[in-house]
Amino acid sequence: MAASHNGPVARPRLRTSFAKGDSLVPFYSGGAVAVTSDGTHLATTFGSEVHMVEARTSRILHTITGDGEDINSLTMTKDDAYLVTASRTLALKIYKRPDMTLVRTIAKAHEAPVALMATDPTSSLLATGSADGSVKVWDLAGGFCTHVFRGHGGVISALCWNVQTRQPGSSARTIQLITGCVDGKVRVWDLQVSGQGASKPSAVLSAHAGVVRAIGVAPGGRTIVSGARDQTLVFWDWKEHRWHRRDIVLAQERIEALGFVGDASSCLFYTAGSQGLLRLWDVRTGEEVHKTQVLVPEEEDDQLHGLTDALYAPSCGAIVTVSATQDMAYYVLEENILVLERQLVGYNDEIVDVALVGDDTLAVASNNTQLRLYKLDTQDHDVVLVDGHRDMVLSLDKSPDRAWLASGSKDRTARVWTRISNARDGWVCLGVCEGHAESVGSVAFARQSLGDGGTPFLVTASQDRTVKVWDLTTLSQDSRQAKLSSLLTLKIHEKDINAIDLSPNNGLLVSGSQDRTARVFRVHYQAPSKANQHKAAASLEPLAACKGHKRGVWSVQFSPVEQAFATASSDQTVRLWSLKDFSCVRVFEGHTGSVLRLRFLPSGAQIASSGSDGLVKVWNVRDEECAATIDAHEDKIWALAVRPETADAPLQIVSGAADSMITVWNDTTAVVESEKAAAAKEATEREQAFSNLLVLKDYRNAIALAFQLNQPRRLLQLFTQVAASRPDNDAIESMDRLLADALGVKRSTDAELGSITGLEAVDQIIAELPRSQVVQLLGYVRDWNTSARTSATAQLVLHAVVRQWEADTLLEAFDEARQAKKEGYVSIASMLEALLPYTERHYARVDRMLVESAMLDYTLQAMDGVLGPAADAEEAKSPAVNDVDMAEAHADEADQESHEVANDWDEE
Repeated sequence: MAASHNGPVARPRLRTSFAKGDSLVPFYSGGAVAVTSDGTHLATTFGSEVHMVEARTSRILHTITGDGEDINSLTMTKDDAYLVTASRTLALKIYKRPDMTLVRTIAKAHEAPVALMATDPTSSLLATGSADGSVKVWDLAGGFCTHVFRGHGGVISALCWNVQTRQPGSSARTIQLITGCVDGKVRVWDLQVSGQGASKPSAVLSAHAGVVRAIGVAPGGRTIVSGARDQTLVFWDWKEHRWHRRDIVLAQERIEALGFVGDASSCLFYTAGSQGLLRLWDVRTGEEVHKTQVLVPEEEDDQLHGLTDALYAPSCGAIVTVSATQDMAYYVLEENILVLERQLVGYNDEIVDVALVGDDTLAVASNNTQLRLYKLDTQDHDVVLVDGHRDMVLSLDKSPDRAWLASGSKDRTARVWTRISNARDGWVCLGVCEGHAESVGSVAFARQSLGDGGTPFLVTASQDRTVKVWDLTTLSQDSRQAKLSSLLTLKIHEKDINAIDLSPNNGLLVSGSQDRTARVFRVHYQAPSKANQHKAAASLEPLAACKGHKRGVWSVQFSPVEQAFATASSDQTVRLWSLKDFSCVRVFEGHTGSVLRLRFLPSGAQIASSGSDGLVKVWNVRDEECAATIDAHEDKIWALAVRPETADAPLQIVSGAADSMITVWNDTTAVVESEKAAAAKEATEREQAFSNLLVLKDYRNAIALAFQLNQPRRLLQLFTQVAASRPDNDAIESMDRLLADALGVKRSTDAELGSITGLEAVDQIIAELPRSQVVQLLGYVRDWNTSARTSATAQLVLHAVVRQWEADTLLEAFDEARQAKKEGYVSIASMLEALLPYTERHYARVDRMLVESAMLDYTLQAMDGVLGPAADAEEAKSPAVNDVDMAEAHADEADQESHEVANDWDEE
């Protein structure tokens, strides 16, 4: 399988660095949804949080952190100025858009959780319906309750405002609130007649036998349409100063949402229900005008495909539907026809597999019956939802030309899909593979195409421990759900089969199972021949059972370049097996949980693996080293795909996990290496520039460059070199002088000894440093002062700072650094707490050295007085000479210590 080359083979570049690219983040977990009037933003519930989402890109713009309790309901005012939320804490919270600042909290709005809310067309009133059977009306500006309506027969299930302007010749204006209840009755409340204490409705409309879920008022306010879960629509007309039932229409589905569309002259309204259909109706005739086409598999519970809500965005004329599977769709009305504009997925649930189809499409299998296909390389996270399977989709694979997609499901079937150009969703089912007795957990297309470019066969593996080979030569682009024939059925394992793969030349099949083995088979396939009237045939010849894993094998794949294959197991390892003798030649250890998926990178020199620890690791095949570790997810990573490098895009790894997130990781190896090389070059140039400045004794620019580079070692070298140039360069004498200053003892003044640091120019530079750099310099001094070997230089610099800077100025400098939030900032109190103990220790050490030196000097003088002068003139030395020798010895010792300090700091 390895390619032969006449010349030397270029070693493939190893990928060592990856950066997070685009990602699909869940933003809706079910519950209430609100949409702005222009349809550009959505407010969605996510447990105890509320997300403000940009509809075009599915990106979360704001997150409102809740109080720990789930959000029951939310709504937005008609002018999009405010968002109101209600949680299980019984509190209402009002947020101002677009910055989402909390402007008011109404504690305990009801005695029971708020089930739903609605704002009036003027955006001044809020109606809340509770599980306690009461409805309250609130003044949004004042935050107080204006009306309380009681008398309902249970939980409030629908709210609708009927606000009409003054009619010609009349001074009255209609302000009504219409409520629906679980008792099947519709009640009309007049806010102008009913006061705070009144709780009797102006009308009670009884016609439904189920929960009333939706109410709409036609333009003009003279017709009410109510929809309920009893699968009926009821039309009510205002005649003779009362409401009359006009008609009852059987909708043949449980109604969950209803609303009028268009302008004041429109007579159309929509309904959404349990069958997943969005329907358009004429309020004048009660007849259906149009409905969307949704494929609901037979014997499938319609609750999985049903719509839970539908919202109208009047400015853009779009209807936003919300499904039970947390999907959203935008429909626009074109000549009384509903046209699907775009779809969003609020929650992908657990991602179990992904596959790259075509050049820019990612197919996703989640804990759902639908296939979800996303467009890559775009900021627009539009998705196509494809129905067909009756149960959860478990596995995906693409054909060699990426034109076909295969899916295996818990419904015990596999399906082959393709994209067509004359349909909006673009995907149709070409063929269906039926015959397995259990779930189809893995599918694999033949890796080599036929001479005409077609894919010859498909292999499926099931929990029934068998594999089947399916003939695909009968399929064409015009096929629709054709029944495929099985060429072979063979039991190959004793436990569930988790994964299969075919070699690049279609000659071998490898399988991984829960029985802890990987088995290799030779594939014999005979293509059909029209000339000889031969039908397609296939057989499998067992070659080896590879044992070595201690737990079940979750993933297998052949190397694209070597005669080898890799396996991933729950024993936290990845193994590489040779196809020559079927022995394990490499073991990759590093995951802290089960390894669930592996994929070879296109070069074959590296393997990407993912596990239950939420990590993606990239391994070098030759040396078994982990080249990169990506902290990718917070849950098990079941899905992994590798997108080859192109002229326009780098190599990419796509990961999908049980946390419902899909993330693209871009290879940044070349960029990182280039940045490192540029940084090394720049550091070398700056280091050379610093050395040149020292040679030229341009200390001002040298110190500025050291601060710019944030290199305290260079500064220490500079100050040590300057200190060595002062006349009193004895370190002990310097410390003695500083100790004398601290004790108030009369010593030589700075004027007598010269500058503080050794050069007056350096003293002047320290005195003129910017405040931020003084704080930075004191941070360096604090670190230098912790070592006895560098404390002398630290004390010199500290002395120069405190002598030339006023205390108030230093306090202001530290305060400015705190306000600027500079990296590594510490308060002046912390700085002093770090400086004082070490300084006192150094002073004590110098004091002991001075005392010991005086004692030694006294002892030597006393010995000379007792013993007398030596006989040898060369050995006879006066006490003054002995004192000089002692001073020179101390000086030598100090110079040696200073030299060791510089060497040790350079090594550090």
